[in-house]
Amino acid sequence: MNESKKKKIIAIITAIIVGILAGLGFYNVNKDNSTEEIVAGAVNEIKDYITTYQMSDEDVANLATTEIIEQTEEQEQEVSAEQEVEDEGFELQGEIAYEGDRANTWNVELGDYIGLTYYNQTDSRWRNHMYSSVGDSSQTIGTSGCGPTSAAMIVTATRGAITPDQMGDLFVQYGYRSSNNGTYWSAFRAVADEFNIGYTETSDIQRALQLLQSNNYVVVSVGNGLFTTGGHFIVLTELNGDTITVYDPYLYSGKFDTSTRRGKVTVDGNKVYVSVSNFINYANAKGFFCYEHDGTATENTGNVTTSTYTRYVNTNSLNLNVRSGPGTGYSIVGSLRKGTQVTVAETNGSWSRITMPTSGWVSSSYLSSSYVSSSTSNTVGQTRKIKACYLYSNSNLTGTRYSYKANTTVTILSNVSSNVDRVRVNVTGRVAYINTSNYTNSTSTTSSITGQYKRLASRTYLYSNSNLTGTRYIYLPLTQVRIIRNVSSSVDYVYVVKTGRYAYVRNNVYR
Repeated sequence: MNESKKKKIIAIITAIIVGILAGLGFYNVNKDNSTEEIVAGAVNEIKDYITTYQMSDEDVANLATTEIIEQTEEQEQEVSAEQEVEDEGFELQGEIAYEGDRANTWNVELGDYIGLTYYNQTDSRWRNHMYSSVGDSSQTIGTSGCGPTSAAMIVTATRGAITPDQMGDLFVQYGYRSSNNGTYWSAFRAVADEFNIGYTETSDIQRALQLLQSNNYVVVSVGNGLFTTGGHFIVLTELNGDTITVYDPYLYSGKFDTSTRRGKVTVDGNKVYVSVSNFINYANAKGFFCYEHDGTATENTGNVTTSTYTRYVNTNSLNLNVRSGPGTGYSIVGSLRKGTQVTVAETNGSWSRITMPTSGWVSSSYLSSSYVSSSTSNTVGQTRKIKACYLYSNSNLTGTRYSYKANTTVTILSNVSSNVDRVRVNVTGRVAYINTSNYTNSTSTTSSITGQYKRLASRTYLYSNSNLTGTRYIYLPLTQVRIIRNVSSSVDYVYVVKTGRYAYVRNNVYR
């Protein structure tokens, strides 16, 4: 039923009710209003009524996304290509305070909780939920759902709880999901309509910042820049002084720890903080969809966990120093050679705390998100005889010392630096660190480990191609693999016992 017919029906009903209630004082209250104004008020009152269901405390506690998972720049590029937003000529429209016809009723029921709630499109609860207008199962909330995820955050903060998969289904049903590139901009106007939220859309960034400071949440369409390599929607929740708080629906661990983004934002849990100047200069913002709120919504906070992520040492010539703290004023506790894979647990300014293959802090400027070839020879997998010497429990050759006799045989597990290897003592099974000058070169031999079962030492990438390119597969620490063959001095072809996958991996990743 269109709005015109709806108004006519309501006008008739209203006329009857007005006649009945005239004697009760209703007419006196509305005597200065025309019938059309009374009808419009009735329509708005009806429209403002939203059906809700009761949520338990546990429902509310579990509503927000609390895990920020690891992704890669390559995965982001794939998602960004799918999430290219379609603007429908928005830039030609300038600023619009939308007061058009109400959208057709979406017949949706919201949870009775209202609060500022962070959703991530890669959340396991909905990342594989199909979001497609053409029945393409590869189009999901995880790959192209930044639009409905942002919209779900807006509605949950202003009207009632709705999740990204539910919002995505509504966008598909009512024609706001494009066949190719994600979500139409007009979807955000429709959200304001359906849920009766005060709304302004503009292409003027200064106007958008004024609204953000005046009790508005702002959905922003951004292009290639600080937040995406293609097209993306993000939500601005607050402007405090010079700092904007951002809910990025495609936030992942390490997203802003890359050469082009490093130092431009601060990440704390699920929030991204960016200065106004950095946002203007680097976000490549194109359109702003602003939703009024009354400033009373509470924030649905939880214990946010952020996954560790993988980086590679990328020095020009010298080894990368590992320090005891985040700065050059801290002592050096070890070093890493170029190409070493490290696991980053957290960052502090321009420093990263690593947990594998050793623990300590390294300069983030010398870490790369892409694989870096080592400039030194790879001796992983080789067996060596050693001189009478000490092995150590720590990679900087400190900690517990273990004394070994000459000609003890060890297997090299990883090349920690140019002068330190992580080895396993073959006779006892002990894993420790050794100064490479303690090998007896004249008796060194090479041993094939084909057929052996190994476990991965840390979160590791396996690859579909032998040159470590193509599709990347992420596996967790302790994943068991069987070595099918040694492809080269640095690459093995392996079989993943649990999943049955065959793939290629660098051979310095085993325990």
